[in-house]
Amino acid sequence: MRRLRPLCAPGYTGRKRGEVVRSRTTVLQAHTYQWFATFGNAGNGEYRGELRRAVAVIESSLNAHQHPKERTLVRLDGQYGNGVVLSDLAGLASVMRGKDYHLLKRPEVQTRLHLPPDQHLTHPESGIVRALYDCPGLTLGPKQEPCRVVVATHPAPTGGKSRVGVTRDGVVYELFYTTLPQNAFTASDVVALYLHRGAEDQCAGR
Repeated sequence: MRRLRPLCAPGYTGRKRGEVVRSRTTVLQAHTYQWFATFGNAGNGEYRGELRRAVAVIESSLNAHQHPKERTLVRLDGQYGNGVVLSDLAGLASVMRGKDYHLLKRPEVQTRLHLPPDQHLTHPESGIVRALYDCPGLTLGPKQEPCRVVVATHPAPTGGKSRVGVTRDGVVYELFYTTLPQNAFTASDVVALYLHRGAEDQCAGR
């Protein structure tokens, strides 16, 4: 344990046992499976600082290969999804799972949820059928960054709540954030890009 003290610190352990943790941020290009970078830190790390470093690595790769920035998609995982990180992405298009469940109380979201869903998406492995509600034009974070939120719902599993999302009155609610335009990517496209790992560049949290 003494040897780990310089490398680890108390932090969120999730479903794992332990007194101290170490976080890792990795940057992977999805379609080639190339590892672009990895950053490690004690405890829960400095996830926003690490994200900005990851964005710099992605931009460097784009410049080196003369790849247009507007054709790049960053998939965020792990600690991200609180809306604050939108300002750290330097204009790169993104998709991530959201965890700001207080958004479900916003009047515009409540109004949308009382209307029929835009689409349904069936997961090919689990068979879960999600009803998708597209909520464009929302603003998130302290800087009120523009964002499109897709709310996905499905019945809660029998005998307990889902391991993902938030369960209310027998319904599981999941949030997905994206900056992809609604006229080019449907709600189903957005959720499929996240769940099926189909992105141009992937930035994964710890």
